[in-house]
Amino acid sequence: MEERNPTHDTEGRLGTVEAKVRKIVESLGEDVGYQFCNWAQANVALDDVEKPTIIYVLPPSGSFHFKWNEVLDRPNAQIAFVSPTDFDFDGAENDGIVEAMKRLCIRFVRAVNESGYLSELEDDIPYQVLYDHLDHNVTGIVISPTLVEEAGVNLCNEPERLEME
Repeated sequence: MEERNPTHDTEGRLGTVEAKVRKIVESLGEDVGYQFCNWAQANVALDDVEKPTIIYVLPPSGSFHFKWNEVLDRPNAQIAFVSPTDFDFDGAENDGIVEAMKRLCIRFVRAVNESGYLSELEDDIPYQVLYDHLDHNVTGIVISPTLVEEAGVNLCNEPERLEME
């Protein structure tokens, strides 16, 4: 029997930042896809994408915020909002896809702010337009926020993740 990697939070039991992001994306509905991977894996996974997709890129860094009773994870994230496009896309059509992905980003940020899982995202959130960066023809935007947990690892007990509600 294959042993499950206890650090991969596929069921959301550990309350990891990735599980919180996944639950937030799932709240946006079935018309939005989700990927959690690095850019090389995303390059392969996007070959089969047929709908707008949010990619939570494996964070390269972050910080821990220690309080008297818990530790909060604060990963420096990259989150892409992409949709398939044609190989030789028309500029006006591609601009429409970029605008649609901006709206998807706004829906995502609103869902983050309403979730209670992460601190609210506010003020300026710069974005980069993404096309012709990956092998598959996708267009969209990428944001790089720092995601801050609202509840983390309890220091009064064994260092286990708090269960998500």
